Amino acid sequence: MGKASTMTFIAIIASIIGFSLFISAFPEGIKISHPASIYYEGSNVKFYGKIEGKGTAEIIAYNSSVVINNESFEGNIIINGSISFSCPSALLAEGKILAKYVLIKGKNCWTYNGGKKFYETMDATIAGNLSINLKGKLYLNESSEENKSDLLPVDFSRIFPMKFNKIFFIDGKGKIEIDGMERNFTKYVFFRGEGEYDTLGKLNASGYLLAKDGKFYDNEKKIFFIPVKVFLLWIVAVVSFILSLIFKKNIFLERDKLFFGFSIVISILFFAISFFLWNCEMERIFGLNLFDIRNITIANVLFLSLAIVPYLVAIGIIGLPARIAISSIFEIVGLSNIGKGSGRCVGFMLTTFWGISLINSILNLTLSPLLRLI
Repeated sequence: MGKASTMTFIAIIASIIGFSLFISAFPEGIKISHPASIYYEGSNVKFYGKIEGKGTAEIIAYNSSVVINNESFEGNIIINGSISFSCPSALLAEGKILAKYVLIKGKNCWTYNGGKKFYETMDATIAGNLSINLKGKLYLNESSEENKSDLLPVDFSRIFPMKFNKIFFIDGKGKIEIDGMERNFTKYVFFRGEGEYDTLGKLNASGYLLAKDGKFYDNEKKIFFIPVKVFLLWIVAVVSFILSLIFKKNIFLERDKLFFGFSIVISILFFAISFFLWNCEMERIFGLNLFDIRNITIANVLFLSLAIVPYLVAIGIIGLPARIAISSIFEIVGLSNIGKGSGRCVGFMLTTFWGISLINSILNLTLSPLLRLI
């Protein structure tokens, strides 16, 4: 076995071990994306996910199974009182909470179901069809259930494929604070996230995939439509390439031939790490995991394009110039294979880290027309 083959073989073994160790150390990836901080005052908030609340409430249930303090019955019931509740999966719309199941803990509660009854303390569950009117505070979080509910309004279901969970939709006109900056909107604001909402109409939330009036929210500085740091990266790449053409010397050309297979293997390793990290971020942002797809359906194909197209665009506008810049520097002294391998490795990692930080800019370049469906 020659030196080149030996180095390639060692690289293959080291890459397999290295990738396995990386997955074990970071099973959920490295958190690259950061949610936007959102503050809104108004009553036009819609939300789907897990909803918990505390305050003075009226719960109306019909055709339901009810258990109150270990007493069971079927039918309709109204509960009034000081209540804390938890709905594993529910919809908030027009100030009401609609759900199929709720856990209740209450004090000084009245029930009405053909008769009137007072409970000093209440421990109850209701399964069926119910609505909750609350004066107090709501805690809006991610549901553990996949959302296939008929409760969702058409505004939610017309958006591109994603996991319909912890979804906020604010329609109408108004003002919203995003990361401390006040913004106007004339149609809607949409995002996936978590937050607190009170009956005075104050929403404090954090969220990903923030869209406003037909575009993903993007405050990145640009030259024309290109983010400034991407524009500068391309300038560096072009200058490096020109310099490599002018000053190229094949000093280490023979030694460099030993690294042909090695550079390819290491490039594949960094591509695998890059794509794994990208997929973890897609799960954080969109709520869907590419590796969870089992069946080929139209929705799954659309989601594949939703996750992969931005990645390919990021490779083109970020990974490619990074690879050109790095490899051009090595080309000057004749280390072409080492340069290409190093360039690809840096390019793939920069694709993920810069690509995720610029995800809204990339989505506006590729997928914002889907927002016009709303």
